[in-house]
Amino acid sequence: MAENKYDVVVAGSGVGGICTAALLSRYGYKVLMAEKRDRLGGRYSTIEMEGFKVPTGGMALPSRGGVIAEIFKECGADYNIREMGAPSLWIDGGWHQLPEKGQLKALLTILDAIGANKAKIVGELAKGTATEKILGAFKKGKTGTVDPSNKMSIRDWLKQFTDDEKVFQVFHSVTSSFTAVNDFEYPVSSFFAYLSSAQGGLHHVGIAPNGNVELCNSLADTMTARGSDVWTNSPVEKILIDNGKVKGAVVSREGKPVEVECGLLVSDLGPRATVEIAGRDKFDADYLKQVDALMTAPIVHTLVASDKPLADITGMAMIAGAKRIVTGIAMTNTCPELAPPGQHLMVCWSTPGSSLHHLDKEEEARLTLEDVKTIFPDFDQHGRILWMEVRDIDHEYVAYRSWMGYDMPPETAIPNLFHVGDAVKPFGWEGTVACAQGAKLIVNELRKRFKPAA
Repeated sequence: MAENKYDVVVAGSGVGGICTAALLSRYGYKVLMAEKRDRLGGRYSTIEMEGFKVPTGGMALPSRGGVIAEIFKECGADYNIREMGAPSLWIDGGWHQLPEKGQLKALLTILDAIGANKAKIVGELAKGTATEKILGAFKKGKTGTVDPSNKMSIRDWLKQFTDDEKVFQVFHSVTSSFTAVNDFEYPVSSFFAYLSSAQGGLHHVGIAPNGNVELCNSLADTMTARGSDVWTNSPVEKILIDNGKVKGAVVSREGKPVEVECGLLVSDLGPRATVEIAGRDKFDADYLKQVDALMTAPIVHTLVASDKPLADITGMAMIAGAKRIVTGIAMTNTCPELAPPGQHLMVCWSTPGSSLHHLDKEEEARLTLEDVKTIFPDFDQHGRILWMEVRDIDHEYVAYRSWMGYDMPPETAIPNLFHVGDAVKPFGWEGTVACAQGAKLIVNELRKRFKPAA
């Protein structure tokens, strides 16, 4: 195949993009993966900061099998994950250890721990989950909340069965941890879908002891070993479309535009960015309306450094009753390699006051800092904020480019242009795992439709 001519161009190297590119390379396609930054991974990458290895976004991955481990095995990449301990709940100033798996069981344990009146909730939650297993689409069940036209929020659903504020706090923490959306904004039907999906529930999870980017580099190495190319510092600036089909792309390579030819383009940039570099005039009004209607999930990403561990936890932390923080990971309690000697690192994620409107960034930062000081009493004496970033609804690194259950399909009206990533998540899946599952599904479909050049 001629230089700068590929079977597939993959734009972006987030988990969806890099899994797609590595799998296609594994199956004999010549792939160019073009990433605009100097590092791979997108929101699952690593930045070096004052000797700390800091995550750019997500962190936890399944540590005992699952789709990501399967992709690494299929491609021949090293899946270096260190398993964390059981998750913990912080509420009313105290920590409670939770079961390692089973979403419903975890919820019951939480409610038991705080002594809430949960009896009626338990039955209704079980009904909702069982009903949703019918799947195929949202269907109305005994709870009356699984029809897609019924957008009752999780909070309003709970109010049918309890007025216990502690119950609301716990469900807010659990649901916001997974959806990155407030419980009073997010539909309970979509949450039931998650609970009953192949992914739903709290799994055994781990983190990369040498930083997320090591995993991304491991996948990329399998690509180059098979004759594909990985370009960093190389944004895809334009998707070239002729007679209704992608014919190639313009990639900025070492500061110069390079035109590459391809038979297929897969974008991990998100539908909005993809439409802009392809040209809005290439899409019909209905498609553009879908793209413009995508609801993103803002987030506050906070890294707390300290000279001693701020919490005696080794797993995911769920935070109930705080003003903004809903979850976190004491990274160095599992992987001390991520910090300089004698230092410790905690990552916290906050769900802002609204997931629908632009944020007051100063207010969100202030409330998050107040939470840090409340949750970790030793912070003032032993800790400091290493990095805090308030990611508004239009930030490139939002928590999600689409709310769970509101995703677009990976296909576009252009027959050889496809999306991967967290705006086209498979139904019932969330987070990094959803991006990998989406990559697996789209690769299976592309192999049926497009054959690699001889």
